[in-house]
Amino acid sequence: MSTPRIHLIAPAGPCRSFYRAIGVASGDELVAIVQESVGDGYEVTARTELFDAAEDELLGGRTDDAERAADIEEALGDSSVTAIITLRGGAWFARILPRIDFSVMDRRTSPVSFFGFSELTPLANIIGTHANGLGYYDMGPVFLGYGLRRHAEMNPHLLEASELTARDWMRAELDKHFREFFVRCVALVEGRRSIEINAMLLAGKLSEDSRATFVGGNLAVLSAMIGSRYDSTIAPDGKWLVLEDYNDKPERFDRALAHFSLAGYFDRCKGVLLGDFHWQERDLVPAIVEMLRYHIPNRPDMPILFAPTVGHTWPMDTLPFHSPCEIARQSEANFVLRWPSLP
Repeated sequence: MSTPRIHLIAPAGPCRSFYRAIGVASGDELVAIVQESVGDGYEVTARTELFDAAEDELLGGRTDDAERAADIEEALGDSSVTAIITLRGGAWFARILPRIDFSVMDRRTSPVSFFGFSELTPLANIIGTHANGLGYYDMGPVFLGYGLRRHAEMNPHLLEASELTARDWMRAELDKHFREFFVRCVALVEGRRSIEINAMLLAGKLSEDSRATFVGGNLAVLSAMIGSRYDSTIAPDGKWLVLEDYNDKPERFDRALAHFSLAGYFDRCKGVLLGDFHWQERDLVPAIVEMLRYHIPNRPDMPILFAPTVGHTWPMDTLPFHSPCEIARQSEANFVLRWPSLP
């Protein structure tokens, strides 16, 4: 029996800028760190040349669309691949979706878990709809460079005793948290890890105990899927919409929310789970809640929960799509989302 594979991908933004921070000189050395982290029970593979792609925003971003799509399709169709982990988000991904033949998943003989967020929102939702697919909305670990640094900036007490800068603190913590991320992914794949996410009720009503199934992700990327051939994978009927985004103006978030309201998504969903919204140091969650009042005027009781550990933030929790969870009340406004067991 062959060793199960964990396949690393970077189909959005490239990874070269991360190498120095983590202390490696190449994609192969990065793969070696992941292999060391997960142990000999898995073979870690990657097309590392795709990690090093040139990126020019004035010339279409990336020029390797066919290669990126083929890398994902091959991994999805290979039953020895037990997990596909995206190293980072970024840009230039959504346009390659039509190049990927997702029907290869129908011929799989074993499940595959996908981990990714932000620009990879479509993959987490699409893969999660397949019988042999589990879609986990979880950070690409290259995000740790941004996430740890911002965490230190927002919590200056972490720096006071050491006199470190936020960037220095990030570099000191990076290797540990990078390795821990892959250990957590393996624990989920092996069924040794349950998931709990704390959430606060910001608006509407929610019964004492409920069940929920989530779809969604990054607001801007998710909006691009509405009306596409992949619309059914984010269909909100009877489900909760997860929305998060960062570093953009409130007016642009409002335009994306308008796409959801004009498409009837807010009329069809059971509730909304907001993740982190921020613009540099500003917390924009209150602004998003106010916007939603205009987009759902006919549903004043629709529950809106806020989970601060979902989205472009650190610490970040894993959120499964298309997998039912329990919502348990802890106090008047505080709830816990629980996935006690996953396939």
